[in-house]
Amino acid sequence: MRPELRYGSGDDGTTELLGGVRVPKDDPRVEVLGTLDELNAILGLARTLTGYHDVKDVLSRIQRSLYVVGVEIASVNTPAYKTTVNEGMLKELEDLIGRYESEVYATTGFVIPYGATSSVVLHIARCVARRLERRVVSLKASFYVSKTLLAYLNRLSTFLFILARAINARGYVEEEVLEVKNLIE
Repeated sequence: MRPELRYGSGDDGTTELLGGVRVPKDDPRVEVLGTLDELNAILGLARTLTGYHDVKDVLSRIQRSLYVVGVEIASVNTPAYKTTVNEGMLKELEDLIGRYESEVYATTGFVIPYGATSSVVLHIARCVARRLERRVVSLKASFYVSKTLLAYLNRLSTFLFILARAINARGYVEEEVLEVKNLIE
């Protein structure tokens, strides 16, 4: 039996978090959830655009993990609070960073987003992931946020940066890098 869909329950400017708690749509938890949704959509675009099957698989796993993040965020400061982001998820991201980092060279400069379309989309995803992390830090000012969740979001943006670079490296796209020392002289 399918659950009955309710339309219009948010017409008053509120939405429901886990545990049935209704909050204004500008609640910081809702802001985080919206940014999380935006990131997931961008990752879907990157997944659609890439021709690399391993990257498609990894991005699919990351997209699914974002729903796990969403459950934790949607339950913050509700009777249904549940820590869902765990050390295993963090370890998986760290392993992925190591795996794809081996495909790129070390750089001390600023990498200009450019190259393969899926690489540039991953750079956009990285920017959204950083914004998501900032929104969660803001959320932490008012509510409890687990250290593991914050660490996961921090590693996620690092991973997206490395993956964007790896895609360009696989396609023999020469990166444009601005060296820091040249910018401050």
